[in-house]
Amino acid sequence: MDDGLGPVMPDAIFTALDPFSINRSFMSVLPIKNCLDPVLRKKCDLIQNINQNLVDLSADMIETMYNARGVGLAANQVGVSSRLIIVDLGFDGEKHDPLIIVNPVITASEEEVLGQEGCLSIPEVFADVKRFKRVEVKGVDLDGKDIRLEADDFLARAFQHEMDHLEGKLFWDMLGKVKRDMLKRKFKKILKEAQE
Repeated sequence: MDDGLGPVMPDAIFTALDPFSINRSFMSVLPIKNCLDPVLRKKCDLIQNINQNLVDLSADMIETMYNARGVGLAANQVGVSSRLIIVDLGFDGEKHDPLIIVNPVITASEEEVLGQEGCLSIPEVFADVKRFKRVEVKGVDLDGKDIRLEADDFLARAFQHEMDHLEGKLFWDMLGKVKRDMLKRKFKKILKEAQE
């Protein structure tokens, strides 16, 4: 299946893997879709071709994630229904370290823990969600090379959260109906106040 993103330009691949060498004047902050947008409820398509448009989208997603002070972002959060995520491996350090993963999958997991989550698509709403404490994630980078990463604690949670987006799931789907409905009402109230 052709994803319609066009051919790969050779020089762009290296740049996307080192987003801080990019001329930032060409990067865009994209609008983040909120949880009411249907794109966030659709299972994302596998990416068949890594090309310049995907490289550009990745760079824009990195810029968007940092602008929103996030540590992860899935492509459908910016309206693109493709299996692409960005997670900042340096979230707790002095330097950002964004990792771009195409077609990510969790291949191993262990030990569930409860921890607080929020979402750039559901601003100002947080809840305790049960996730695996450790995960192994596999996918490919923008050069088409295999990636295998073991993550634990907060990073494991971030990978699971972003990969849920690719399945059309939001973090509050992991909660009971009463808690979920309460958070939905809170979000709608926040949205209404922002529009006034």
